[in-house]
Amino acid sequence: MSTLVEGPLVDGRGVAAESLPSVLVIGAASERADALEDVTQGHLECLRATHWEEARALLVSEWIGLAIVELAPEGNAARGMGLSPDGGWARELAHRWPEVQCLVIADHGPTSVGDWPEAFHLVYRRSPIEVLGRTIGGALRQYQLERECRRLRAERALYQPTVQARLAAHRLRMREAGGFETIIRAPGSPLEPLCDMAARIAGFDVPVLVLGESGTGKELMARAIHASSLRSEMPFYALDCGAVTDELLESELFGHCKGAFTGASSSRVGLLERAHEGTLLLDEIGDTSSAFQLRLLRFLQEGEVRPVGTNEVRQLDVRVIAATNRDLMAEVAAGRFREDLYHRLTVAPVELPPLRERACDIAALAEVLLARIASRHGVRVGGFTEEAMACLCAYSWPGNVRELENQITRMVMLATGEKLGVELLSPHLRTDEWRQQSVERRRDIQPPPKETTTAAQIEDEDAGTLREQVERLEARCLAQALERHGGNKSRTASELGLSRIGLRAKLQRYGIGEAAGDPE
Repeated sequence: MSTLVEGPLVDGRGVAAESLPSVLVIGAASERADALEDVTQGHLECLRATHWEEARALLVSEWIGLAIVELAPEGNAARGMGLSPDGGWARELAHRWPEVQCLVIADHGPTSVGDWPEAFHLVYRRSPIEVLGRTIGGALRQYQLERECRRLRAERALYQPTVQARLAAHRLRMREAGGFETIIRAPGSPLEPLCDMAARIAGFDVPVLVLGESGTGKELMARAIHASSLRSEMPFYALDCGAVTDELLESELFGHCKGAFTGASSSRVGLLERAHEGTLLLDEIGDTSSAFQLRLLRFLQEGEVRPVGTNEVRQLDVRVIAATNRDLMAEVAAGRFREDLYHRLTVAPVELPPLRERACDIAALAEVLLARIASRHGVRVGGFTEEAMACLCAYSWPGNVRELENQITRMVMLATGEKLGVELLSPHLRTDEWRQQSVERRRDIQPPPKETTTAAQIEDEDAGTLREQVERLEARCLAQALERHGGNKSRTASELGLSRIGLRAKLQRYGIGEAAGDPE
């Protein structure tokens, strides 16, 4: 019988005897009861009780994990010991010591032993001793597992408030780290109304299409929408649709079962299923095939996915944000993008302007990017020189923010002084043409002066470069026309063939008239 108790009585790994509870044998002083003691003797402490009152006292004072109750045959005097099949000892044991496992040895099945709790183990008296040994081992393993469950429940109740508070704080930090505050922009930036609109869209559970050139921050905008939505505490996933083939794209998005295609050695859960109740960004959606677009359209309409290689349909709840640098209307007209999918995605389109159309943000972006890059590489930098910043603000940045970040990284790597100078810029940013344009661009993005300039105050001279002479001529024409019409901008714009917005921009550039409050 040594195989019963040597090691794997509790969890299969072997448990020291001092970590196991005692076994209580309750029954008549018979050879059978002595044999039960022999089964566990030497490995478990075996306590003995001849009647229920004595067993009750031991249960109160000792650590008992298993009670082995041997019922005497019917008609035997053991009924007087309080251990009759229909006695109240079983209900008392289950009520007062629910953690104690009970093994009952009787002559007959459950129909003859009364209303016993379901957790009691039953062994027939004539069963081989090996069966009894395995039953005792199983009962002790169950006791240990239930005891561990109770400990874990107690720990959960103890630590749950702390864990929930930490989780709430973490989620708040995640929302703050991914909200619209992370989209760097200067006051009056073209991104201001765009972010306001996106913030309103975020609260509505509809698909969003983010448009813009490469490097304009489409994924950053998608994350900001997710962080400001009702799904902010749920997962956010991003998938580059243009980087993989159709077969792998469907597998990545919808999942697949083992053997669905060559190389599918195991089943895979798709991103849509992993993003359930969260948000999924499908970047470069314009590069997908018509077949994939059809499957995506069905999901958007029905919320159903079917993993590759199975017939199982799963119902999912995922908000889809699509992004592309393509002109989807032109793609639809050319037949390369499904029109029905286009209309499904354009419920709330957000079009990000390129960096050249928001030059006022370049300085702020450059400073923030410099701080990040310097921290990442462990370099101390005191900022940009005025001339270097002027060149950065003048450049058109065809690669947008990504190109700006690469340029600043280059400057940090080559820096030898405290500040980043113009000599660290790439050659094409340091030409005389760019230097001249940088001065003009900085003049454009500065706020208009408070003073009013009239036609009489504009110098009439031939000195200076051709550009300077043309600008003086343009300023004089604007001022004279504005004076002729008594400051009425609508009539002035009509005479000069300009829109009111174009006229206002030129007046602000040259400091002519009042920026606001003038007669229409």
